[in-house]
This record gives sequence, structure tokens and C-alpha cells, in this order.
Amino acid sequence: MKLFVDTSPFIYLVESHETYGQQVWDLFLTSIGRNDQLMTSVITWMEFGVMPKKTGRLDLIERYQDLLDRLDIPLVHVNQAVAEKAASLRAKYDFLKAMDALQLAVAIESDCDRFITNDKGLVRFQELQVMTLDQL
Repeated sequence: MKLFVDTSPFIYLVESHETYGQQVWDLFLTSIGRNDQLMTSVITWMEFGVMPKKTGRLDLIERYQDLLDRLDIPLVHVNQAVAEKAASLRAKYDFLKAMDALQLAVAIESDCDRFITNDKGLVRFQELQVMTLDQL
């Protein structure tokens, strides 16, 4: 199974969130045990990096990169096909923000089976199975 991991699960894990940190780690371990393929995008890299850069916590970015490297999680790039898909998704789903549409488009164009997020508003999306951490 191919799982696209949105930004918030990475933040929870790297910053040891008291509610979701262990749950994300368990998800990753279970996925690796099943030989699932985990992936994310350069959008996640950008979103993840905002607060550490704002607060001078560049160590968090290093920990994030180490996590991606150790778990062999690729950062998928946004190309024209992804941008086109994201535009179509935003035209169809009024509730999608630009970054969410890009993330979902990367997942769709990468043939992912699930999109793991904690954005409860995205569960209304119909073209890919979206699961929040509370649903796992």
C-alpha cells in the first residue's frame, strides 16, 4: 500500500506531540512492517520548516531530514501534471486550499492508496481515501 503523509503527522512525531507523537511513530512502524511505501512532498518540507525557521529551531529541520532518510521517505516534487491536477481539484472542491490541493494532487499522481493527515476538513474529499490520525 502507498501512503501519502501530510505535514501535521511529521510535526507531531518530530516535536514529540503528547497526544499524536507516539501514534504517528506506531503508524510508521506498522507501515514499514507491512512493506507499505510512505511518501510526502516538497510542500510538506516547506510547511514543516516554517516554525523552526521562525523560532530558530533548525535542529527540528535536521531531525525531520534524518527521519526521512532513515525511513526512506521520498519527497515528491510538484510538476506540471501535479499543478494541473491541483487546479482541477480546487475547481471541483470549494473547500480545498491551494496547498491542500497540491498535496492531494501529489498523492493522486503518485498512485497513493491513502492520504494520512490530521486535517478533519479533508475527509470530505472523495477521490482518495483520506484518514485522520483519530481514524487510524
